[in-house]
Amino acid sequence: MKNHKPESVLRPGPDGWELWKFPPKSPAAVTASPQTKAIASARNLLLALPARDLLAVPLWVPSEGNPDELCDLELSSRHLLRKGSAVYGIPLESRDSRSLLLALSSADDSAAAEYFAFASTFDASARLWDPGDCDALIWKEFGDLCFAFFQDGKCVFFTSTGETSPGPAFCGTFERMALRLRAEDVLQRLPARLRFIGSFSKEECESLASRLRADWEIVEIPPAPILSAPPAHSAPPAAVQAQKRRTIGRRLLILAGVGGAVYLLVVAALTADFFLRSAALQKLRSEAAELAPEAEAAERVVTEWKEFRAAVDPRTFALDQLAAVAREIPGEQVLLTQFTLEDGRLLVAGEAADVSQAFQFQERVKKSPALQDYDWNPRQPQLAGKNKVRFEMEGTRPDAKTRDE
Repeated sequence: MKNHKPESVLRPGPDGWELWKFPPKSPAAVTASPQTKAIASARNLLLALPARDLLAVPLWVPSEGNPDELCDLELSSRHLLRKGSAVYGIPLESRDSRSLLLALSSADDSAAAEYFAFASTFDASARLWDPGDCDALIWKEFGDLCFAFFQDGKCVFFTSTGETSPGPAFCGTFERMALRLRAEDVLQRLPARLRFIGSFSKEECESLASRLRADWEIVEIPPAPILSAPPAHSAPPAAVQAQKRRTIGRRLLILAGVGGAVYLLVVAALTADFFLRSAALQKLRSEAAELAPEAEAAERVVTEWKEFRAAVDPRTFALDQLAAVAREIPGEQVLLTQFTLEDGRLLVAGEAADVSQAFQFQERVKKSPALQDYDWNPRQPQLAGKNKVRFEMEGTRPDAKTRDE
């Protein structure tokens, strides 16, 4: 992704797309419902993804670690990710030993997909609004109401509600989310000043502001996007592929322009490389022939040791491994029902009174010093009746045979 300042922005508007251009010495200019040709010719285009295409979740995480990886782990553990979605973590602030991140999960959307190939970078549309002295913004994208919360001028949450007017359903969603973010310490206070962007009636604004006891204002003409903050580069998976194809196409054009001179140089280099490699291969074959007897003897020793190891090495002896597994049973309510050790693969199955005990046992087995040679793959525990959960996990040693051997 490019990091320099965008020169144009394609942003979702109340009824369709808006193409904003930022000339170096002129005010920003906007074109409503632009033609595809105009979008394709826009320089250094930032595509503002609609709020409906993004899942935004503020997260408190440890300060150390990669933000994208931490957000992916958190959203996966909460089962919030759709298949094939991309996850990005945007740092917001740090307190003590933890950091507040805005996790963005982007998925492909047919409304924006046709413009993916034209964009140099991507961001969430909500992050391109200037909140000024307001705590929350309400606007429309493609006819749907959206809202975003801001803390110290930074967007900490946004969403598309699917509502078309700020009625009771929208007001309830807005209020519940504000209370939740306040309880999670994402917001320092409930929104005290609201800004409505676009065409809203006074009654609609007052219905929401009165519930929150907040001041409000209306900006009827949507302002230009702000470009001061670095883009989030929250590209959907299809956009990443489109950019890769565009990069490859440009490289192919460059190679085609170089022409026959490069072709002749490549042929000459390949010819010289062929003769050099042929000589090196012949030398290696001669050395391999000389080492063949020693290699065969060493292979026999290794084979004999593998067969003998299972009887003398505690790390492969079945009874020792069973004892190591049994030591990790957390209580009398966890029962082993199956233990199999074969060809370097250890299968452990059992029953527990609840899911937490099953997870506890699996974690203890994975961390057991006597079982560190295994790469563990625990299955998801399954309910098997009242007060009964079946669990299963398989460990594989590096020397284990494959399924086809």
